[in-house]
Amino acid sequence: MNMKKCVFVLFVTISGLVHSQQIGKWGDQGDGTFRNPVIASDYSDPDPIRVEGDYFLVSSTFESYPGVTILHSKDLVNWTTIGAALIDLVAADSAYSYAKMNRYNQGVYAPTISYHNNKFYIFVNLYTDGFYMATADNPAGPWKSGYLKDKYGRKLKVKGWTDPCPFWDEDGKAYLASSHPGREYWYSYLFQMSSDGSMLLDADSTHMVQSGIQYKYPDGGTLLSPYHSSEGNRIFKRNGYYYLQHIEFTNRGHGEGTYILRSRNIYGILPDGKAGTPGNVGDYELFAVEKVTDRAHLRVPGQGGYVTTPDGRWFWMGQFTRDASCGRSPVLAPVTWINDWPVIGVNIKDMKGETAWQLPKPIDGYPIQVPYISDEFKSNKLAPAWSWNHQPCNDKWSLAERKGWLRLKAFHSVNHSGFFKAGNTINQRHFRSDTTVTTIKLDISKMVDGQKAGLAHFNGGKQYGFIAVEQVGKSRYLIYEENGKKNHGDILLAKIIYLKSTVLLDDIAHFSCSVDGGNFVEFGNKYKVQPGNFRGDMIGVFTYNNKQDKGWVDVDWFHYEIKNR
Repeated sequence: MNMKKCVFVLFVTISGLVHSQQIGKWGDQGDGTFRNPVIASDYSDPDPIRVEGDYFLVSSTFESYPGVTILHSKDLVNWTTIGAALIDLVAADSAYSYAKMNRYNQGVYAPTISYHNNKFYIFVNLYTDGFYMATADNPAGPWKSGYLKDKYGRKLKVKGWTDPCPFWDEDGKAYLASSHPGREYWYSYLFQMSSDGSMLLDADSTHMVQSGIQYKYPDGGTLLSPYHSSEGNRIFKRNGYYYLQHIEFTNRGHGEGTYILRSRNIYGILPDGKAGTPGNVGDYELFAVEKVTDRAHLRVPGQGGYVTTPDGRWFWMGQFTRDASCGRSPVLAPVTWINDWPVIGVNIKDMKGETAWQLPKPIDGYPIQVPYISDEFKSNKLAPAWSWNHQPCNDKWSLAERKGWLRLKAFHSVNHSGFFKAGNTINQRHFRSDTTVTTIKLDISKMVDGQKAGLAHFNGGKQYGFIAVEQVGKSRYLIYEENGKKNHGDILLAKIIYLKSTVLLDDIAHFSCSVDGGNFVEFGNKYKVQPGNFRGDMIGVFTYNNKQDKGWVDVDWFHYEIKNR
């Protein structure tokens, strides 16, 4: 990473701009400023990069399919969805398949995105499956992906590793930092990596497949930070210094917080003044970005990444955990360099900054854009803003069988259970705002006995609530279901219905139904929209049938409306 030295001078002079509290407005405010979170949705563990005048962002996707959604921006504030990197997750582990749907609370998280030798790289640890990498010439795809290999050329299919971060040095050498969470040996390790990023040169899969041990060089990398609960690894270089950043979640090391190790040598400096070497780490200077004393009053966002503007300013994009419907959403903060240390935030005092909720946009002049979409389903290709809950069954959905409609065909849920094991739930992330409204137009005329179809809020496998149509025999009923408990409404005679969800900043979803698209009647309970299993809320369309693999519904459109400014 070749970045210029700079000092970011905050030029906010508008009274109350910095100190105004977080409300239901986020992103570009249309007046030259933006509000944090910069994206009020579940883009946890965000990692941004800049390639010339373009920015790209990746984040955790856990059980969603395809894995590792990729966003694009020109100004670090306005983001659109351009693709996803991992389309082969079932090849890595059948637990991602619609036949199992067993990757809630696990799966794909904490990826990093890099650009080296005219190629894009995404590194991610599939927590139960091993070290994974994807490469592309264009961040919109197509991507090629597969396992990293150990020094013997064997796939690094080793469990329990997380938070990988690559680094290519000016001398051509490459490295990868990663962590191995555990009860006793929860540390970060630094691996030597081949220049093409495909192999870890001091990794032995037979050594690293073991659990409950401290891994040893030259078979398990070099113990980088022997500080318990080390994760969130980041490596970069500036002004001849190597910076190795990590997060600690317990008080068994430096204490809960975010820390940077700094040295003129990537392996630190030994007591005799010589450079440390692989397997023989020296000392580093230490800087506490934030030492947590009260999780309810964090000063700056946590796990994330640094990024620069073309004119040399630095920014940090990290996540805040607020236990709200949007999950762990990205927050953008300026970085000021003081004595060659990066200080995140504003109102800096004693080398500590704090988050501002409203700031001038880093780069002005670009239009307002958002990662979510309304969709009329006119294309023959699904828009990249859509995800599936686990792998889709591709012969059970179509954009071609009825032009201008999305057809979802019903089949039984895994083990004939319920919603969280029902395949082909298509969804977008919920964006927490003053008002968030999603509405669908649904043709239910081809539903059959036993089939359910509707509009659902859900998180990573813990809670859900939906408004739907259920067919019993030859009759169709409006129903509301929440975590397995169901309320029946009246018989529906219409063949076309409209289902709506309205969520205010209080995170309470109000479901309603209409038969004409104009007059909506609220139905069901007030559902508490909430995060679960590391995921924020998602809003999706679904159908399944535990009596017979028959029936379908057609979705004419999905409208996503947000009051944000």
